[in-house]
Amino acid sequence: MKIGIVNYSIGNIGSVYSAFRFFGLDVRFVQAPQELENIDVIVLAGVGNFITAVRRLKALKMWDKIDKEVIVKKKPIIGICLGMQLFADLSYEGGRTKGFGWIKGEVVKMDSKDLRIPHIGWNRVNTSGKGIFNGIQSNYFYFMHSYHFIPKNKNLICGVTDYGDLKIVSAVRKDNIIGVQFHPEKSQSGGLRLLKNIIEEINC
Repeated sequence: MKIGIVNYSIGNIGSVYSAFRFFGLDVRFVQAPQELENIDVIVLAGVGNFITAVRRLKALKMWDKIDKEVIVKKKPIIGICLGMQLFADLSYEGGRTKGFGWIKGEVVKMDSKDLRIPHIGWNRVNTSGKGIFNGIQSNYFYFMHSYHFIPKNKNLICGVTDYGDLKIVSAVRKDNIIGVQFHPEKSQSGGLRLLKNIIEEINC
């Protein structure tokens, strides 16, 4: 199995690479459309501004290619933090900007007078304990974000995090499309187990 981490200069993807390499997987960085054709699993990670991410992916001519690989060829994709938010119809970060639209919904700013924004640090993810969260003893993962994704179809949500009075969607899944708002690569053993679960489900 070949795993391709999209390199579009948004955030530190080196730690994502190291997390997958921990399991001895064939991992590589991809930054040209044709490189995606030889990849079995796409990883779209990142920390930063939604509109900047869209512009950079389009400038690299990766946007349409990723969409084709995921929707037409049904290639698995793992979205991490900003990567998951790009699954949405649109975001209001940096101005109204369209996302891939794979999972209907919007990305909006976390709005609370009593909470520190951005949401940075460890927090609990409430799950059924099944699927990609199977066998994870500690459901605490590392977050770092100011905006959050609100999907329209609640059945696609597989993880929710309470942050004060806010309920943050922290994991989604729709067929071959899997996303997490937190950073599994920064979440120690729980994060590594999550990535292992995802790869095993994809590979079965």
